[in-house]
Amino acid sequence: MKKFLSFVLAAALLLSLTACGGGTSSGSAADTVSSGGAAGGIGSGLSAASGTAETENSENSIILGDYNVFHGAFRYPGLGGRASTADLGIWYLTAGYAVMETDQNGVYRWNTTVVKDHALTENADGTATIRVEINHDLTYSDGTPITVKDYLVRLMAFSTQAAEEAGASGQAGKNFAGFDAYHAYVGDNGGEAVDGVTASKVFSGVRMIDDYTYELTVSSDLYPYYFAYTYASLQPDVPAMWLGEGVDIMDDGEGCYLSDTFYEKTGTSFNAAQTINASCYDTTKFPFSSPYQITEWDKDSFQVTMQINPAYKGNFEGQVPSIETVVYVHIVDEKEVLDGTRLEQLQRGGVDVLPAVTGSKINAALALVDGEHFAEGHYQRAGYGKLEFVCDFGPTMFPEVRQALAHLLDREAFCQEFLDGYGVVMDAPYSPDSAMWRAVQDDIDLTHYGYAPDTARKLLEDGGWIYNSKGEPYEEGAEGVDAVRYKKLTEEEASVLDGVNKTYAVAANLGGVTYQTVQVGGEYYLPLALSWLGTEQNPVSDLLAFMMAGSPDVAAAGMAIRATVCGENMLQGHIYRDEARGYEGVPTYNLFNLAVEWPDSMYDASFQWSRDPAYAEYSSNRLYDEYDAAFPYDPSGEKLTYEAAMEASGGKLGMDYLSMAMVYNAQTEEEYNQWWMAYIERWNELMPDIPMYSSLYYYVYNAKLENFEITPFFGQERAIIYANIKGH
Repeated sequence: MKKFLSFVLAAALLLSLTACGGGTSSGSAADTVSSGGAAGGIGSGLSAASGTAETENSENSIILGDYNVFHGAFRYPGLGGRASTADLGIWYLTAGYAVMETDQNGVYRWNTTVVKDHALTENADGTATIRVEINHDLTYSDGTPITVKDYLVRLMAFSTQAAEEAGASGQAGKNFAGFDAYHAYVGDNGGEAVDGVTASKVFSGVRMIDDYTYELTVSSDLYPYYFAYTYASLQPDVPAMWLGEGVDIMDDGEGCYLSDTFYEKTGTSFNAAQTINASCYDTTKFPFSSPYQITEWDKDSFQVTMQINPAYKGNFEGQVPSIETVVYVHIVDEKEVLDGTRLEQLQRGGVDVLPAVTGSKINAALALVDGEHFAEGHYQRAGYGKLEFVCDFGPTMFPEVRQALAHLLDREAFCQEFLDGYGVVMDAPYSPDSAMWRAVQDDIDLTHYGYAPDTARKLLEDGGWIYNSKGEPYEEGAEGVDAVRYKKLTEEEASVLDGVNKTYAVAANLGGVTYQTVQVGGEYYLPLALSWLGTEQNPVSDLLAFMMAGSPDVAAAGMAIRATVCGENMLQGHIYRDEARGYEGVPTYNLFNLAVEWPDSMYDASFQWSRDPAYAEYSSNRLYDEYDAAFPYDPSGEKLTYEAAMEASGGKLGMDYLSMAMVYNAQTEEEYNQWWMAYIERWNELMPDIPMYSSLYYYVYNAKLENFEITPFFGQERAIIYANIKGH
């Protein structure tokens, strides 16, 4: 069974952006907000194009902005890592008619503007076929009819090795039957064996039934699946955009295939790769299926002008825009300008929305709000900054250490200091705006890890951290190597990862004191000293250095935390143990500061906690729940109900079992929520991360804008089509 990583085009684009800086971050004040929420970071600075924008900001028009630089990859943000949230914001405004779209709560909805009918059929071989019929009256902005080929083109093109050459993953159709054979085909090797499969020109799991109906057959190892309906969600593109002129999609009854010219090469390079790369940046050659169409892209001033698309029939609710012109500008990063200029830009009309103001900037922004000239809205970020533990070696492999550190940190004070009080402390990985949380919030039982040094010390003592470096009882107030507690390891604990705990030593030392594992009388004693890796020039790391590494409470509890800073690339290398990015082959750091986001309410943590080494890449925590060792999840076994699984396990279901059953056992929303609640509760008990702060985002905007509401899952680019200008 393979991990299902992406569900619809929008999700795939968000994942692509992660690779170029839009996903996991070091948790700074300017953490990127996904375009599922409010694209554009903290919305600060002076627009390089403010003069031009102001002249156009009249009548029925609006100016939006993003502090990230535009790369111009508006047709496929993230292709080959060449994009930013600014590109993604333009894509949200200029790509439409997805078969499914997320609503304001992040829940996937069938787009009734697009879909005439849909059905799912379970097949005898364990696969499932989803049939979708689109409405017959959809057109692009130039009046060209939209047919099933437009919906299948991205799937067909981006499942090939030509797409890989262009910088894409080539895995767009990996969830469907016949993908491996189709992906192996390169134009002249049909019927040949390639890496254990027979290459085929035909993608058997993708069918074109007629001009308005397609079928997708989900592989048996990915079904049943709670979110199975999302497998069928596609979005239209003009076929020539990704295939090139003259290339066609055909189906003779066995599955879809591309005409031979798609696979033509110049030397060893696919011509189609050049087509894909060129089309990624197109703004004029191909029409749009979206609320807006690009009419001008000024690369020098980083300004995009978009006009309403009169052919657009609406989103999943049939909503169409009323604002005639949207100008999208680059807002200079606040680090490059003096404080206050971003507000001045809003005041003079250089931008009409500051989409996500955080922390100490909020008070100044709210001072503008008078109801007449400027208005505001706010929401809690669907995500948080966190401390992430590595749980397969060193002190952090023990839950009492993770729990104790959570109690030793005054997270409320951290949140107050870092976000000027505009933040929330959480104890588990969820968004309070998600559909699941709203369903279970009255029943869920979570431990609140409040500031409690005495509780932390008791947790450590009960966990066996009661020795000094000589194997004698630990005494508070000792110095040198005995300033920290030690734990006597079992042979199994000492032998993890080929004995790494036997030679464990912190990476950075102070005052000539080196904390390392000691051997006394044939027994190994592990020091309660953590190696923390953070990123340089990061205000989160700076504050943690004071409130965590330098905390007298941490020291008094018999714990030491030693800090090392590095660049973002090396941080990622150590998190994912990637030697190409600086990892040296032996795990060293067991604590990182990062951030996490949820772009929607489709919560799927499957495979992230698997004990199978084949799935180690899915979890940077590397936590292997002991409950899963005793009662493992069998993907090919009976799909038990929650009650049956609890009875069979003696009431001890592990993280892997719960995360897998959540999406592969649940069949109803009630069942899914039940599994989800149990998963969140077990996570809260084991604490693989410490959530540090969840920012409150405020958006301040020109009061001429009415009916404008951003949510954590519904950013300014999607909210704008519900809005109107007063008097229009």
